[in-house]
Amino acid sequence: MTHGHHRPQAADISRPSLTRAAAWREIALITGVLWAVLGVGCFFLGAQWIYDTWGTSINAALILDVMFFVACSGLVAFAWWRQRLAGESFRELGWGRRAPWPAMIIAVVYGLAWVGLSYMRGGDPFAVTWQRPLMMAMGLVLAFGEEIMVRGLILDRLARCDTNRLLQIVVSGGIMAAYHGVIGHHIWPSYWVSSFVLFSILSALYVYGGRSMTPAYIAHAMTHFLGDPPLIQGILMGVQYGG
Repeated sequence: MTHGHHRPQAADISRPSLTRAAAWREIALITGVLWAVLGVGCFFLGAQWIYDTWGTSINAALILDVMFFVACSGLVAFAWWRQRLAGESFRELGWGRRAPWPAMIIAVVYGLAWVGLSYMRGGDPFAVTWQRPLMMAMGLVLAFGEEIMVRGLILDRLARCDTNRLLQIVVSGGIMAAYHGVIGHHIWPSYWVSSFVLFSILSALYVYGGRSMTPAYIAHAMTHFLGDPPLIQGILMGVQYGG
């Protein structure tokens, strides 16, 4: 069924429609890339190898962060390629689009709350180490890589085949939760649930915040910029607790 005559969702009036088949083929491809690069490459193989070699130290966290940085840089390149194929850029996905102030305020408050959660497992939010500035900078790319893939590509494709907004939020949150629940050679259902909630909120910020990527990116970037190294060390601790 082609949705050539449906009324596009508000803030997306310039986007061409997609058939459901075309949209879901694209989503399957994007999900496969996310799983291969982040799920298998970083969370499953990378985190286990780094823990087995260096444990949960801050240097181990830095090495894992570098791995995520390289992976997310690749995701940005992939997203750029998919947009170029359609003669588009990241702007059509909501990058650089103005967001309403309520969404921006919610993003900052939510980002701070997320940072607070990362320190509940330990760590000093005011600690100054030579590794921290490097991880803060790389965190901006980590957040952008996931955001351009999920709040960007996936939610764009879902909207263009006229998917219900709530379903957009649930699908995108579920896709991210699936690979965040794999920590080393272990599966953590509790990570699935918490990740689903955290990332679904980001999708809701995007969908109901004028489909601007800015609020979701700010909240996500804050968690790495202010929450690392403990946030990344938490992944290695997840491997440790898995036995």
